[in-house]
Amino acid sequence: MFEFLKRGPEIRLGNEKYICPYCFERFDKYAFQCSNNRCKGKATGASNDKVFAAPNKDSAVCPDCKQNTFKKVCPKCYQELPESTLDHEDCIISIVGSRASGKSHFVGVLIHEMINRIAPGMSHGAFEGFADSYTRYMTNFADKIYQGQALPLSQRAEVNDAVAKPYIFKYRFQDPKKKKVRCYTFVFFDTAGEDLRDDDNMSTVNKYICESSGIIFLLDPMNIQGVVNSLDKDWVMRASGGVSEYEGAAYEIIIRVSKLIRNNKKLKANQKIDIPVAAVFSKYDAFESLVPDGSRVKQASPHVKVGKFVEEDRVAVNREIETLLQDKGATAFTSLLENNYSTYSYFAVSSLGLDNNPSSNRFDIPHPHRIEDPLLWLMKIGGKLV
Repeated sequence: MFEFLKRGPEIRLGNEKYICPYCFERFDKYAFQCSNNRCKGKATGASNDKVFAAPNKDSAVCPDCKQNTFKKVCPKCYQELPESTLDHEDCIISIVGSRASGKSHFVGVLIHEMINRIAPGMSHGAFEGFADSYTRYMTNFADKIYQGQALPLSQRAEVNDAVAKPYIFKYRFQDPKKKKVRCYTFVFFDTAGEDLRDDDNMSTVNKYICESSGIIFLLDPMNIQGVVNSLDKDWVMRASGGVSEYEGAAYEIIIRVSKLIRNNKKLKANQKIDIPVAAVFSKYDAFESLVPDGSRVKQASPHVKVGKFVEEDRVAVNREIETLLQDKGATAFTSLLENNYSTYSYFAVSSLGLDNNPSSNRFDIPHPHRIEDPLLWLMKIGGKLV
């Protein structure tokens, strides 16, 4: 950890600790960073970070240039902290899955929908990028997806350090019950499936999983052998994008993530993990033909239209997907979730929309199917929806 400049006491937050949304360490203190580009001050051992401790809780005067700053930063990684993080209003969402499960498209389309449709429709809210998150989101996701360009597979964090940096957004809305504006910090990740097979990376790069408010397991239906056997082989190749993943990949990832959390929380073998899990089958269009006519999952998501989370719809979709998995012989998979997690639910989504597969690396503008369901469910049970 870098040392503070030896000027003034560190700001402490009593006995409560917040989680830095970048390095995922817990702290009961924070520092300030001078926002004056002309300031020559430096933190000891750092390079032009201009970080210092100060007694004022809302703002501070830089000891070098004497300019006032409101920029609060983590005392370890020096990243700027959202106010809602310091208020303990975090919602850390880990999105994990096997290689080619569609994580990048899911994250890219979900954030776009949160900004433009879901947040305004659910609560007249605003979904705002924090720091450089919106700019990075536009460059890495939106500028490609919404020009009909397929995204490449996620790089491993050890290959590209930028991959390990999360996308942080603030969800701001008017709470009619409390008659005040509420604000939550949402932290999203797009992690390469290969990182989840490596024990070293699982304990370092993916340590945020253990601090999650909820986990979205994004699962490729093409990893379920019973599903694959029921589909036309040519269609399977188109649905998988030509990327072959061995049978049981989704099964193995859930085992690895569960082991990581159990070790971190020191849980006994007979204790279930209390982090809620959304088991989300991506590429719904790939197995839609296996879903009976009249099923709820075939219908559009109702939550945004009615302005609140519809629990009855979630229950029906969960039952339909679980029944399909059991019918296709995936009982080992369903038992894995049941015996490891106290709260979980099944979902099926299509990030790009039905009949909009990027097999040729080009596709139409996304028209997603039920992409909001897993996130809204995690928000609801986490108390983030009124």
